Amino acid sequence: MKKKISLIFAISVIIACLLLLAACNGGKKQDQPASDISRITTRYLAGESELFAVSLESGMREKAFIADGKVTDVAPFVELKIIPLKAADAEGLDFVLASNGATLSGKIDKGTNGEFKTALDLTFVPDKISVTMGEQSSEIDLCNVLEGAISADQAISVARETFKDKLESETAEGKTREVYLKLITGDRENYYYYVSFIGDGVNYLAALISLDGNIVSKRG
Repeated sequence: MKKKISLIFAISVIIACLLLLAACNGGKKQDQPASDISRITTRYLAGESELFAVSLESGMREKAFIADGKVTDVAPFVELKIIPLKAADAEGLDFVLASNGATLSGKIDKGTNGEFKTALDLTFVPDKISVTMGEQSSEIDLCNVLEGAISADQAISVARETFKDKLESETAEGKTREVYLKLITGDRENYYYYVSFIGDGVNYLAALISLDGNIVSKRG
């Protein structure tokens, strides 16, 4: 009887471990974008002073984006962009990102459009940034632009529903499109999800979606 009870107990432990492993694997899969997504923004922090406007964007994207309707080599990314709001001749700036004692510092050279942009290997979510460019210096609070907004996945679902008939018709014909999502703003106060279904070359469908899930405009 003792052997029978021990066997039943052992089997129960194995089953519990298998269920736990399956649950863990399921969680990992949810962190990955759908197979047709070539770019997606999952976090967007922003802030500004009288001197600088700052954005910190992270998500997943193709290492080398090609508008061909296919998805290859998707990897996580974090991109910091700093725009001077007053004229300056400096060709570089220094920054320090910080949160609860964790910091990341670096230097950025000026880009061709006058902005400063760099990819980062960031392991924490900062809430402040210090920027120094020549004699100009600012400490800026970073806010989560997407707080209270629909998620990027939900925005893509809204766009898929908008172009449902067209996408289903193309799928039946064996045609494919890649999904490209980016957060955009014209005034750094109002933000929108831009979702595009890209075919080969200039063949694309696109929707501009408010952060509460409404279609603002569409093409296609």
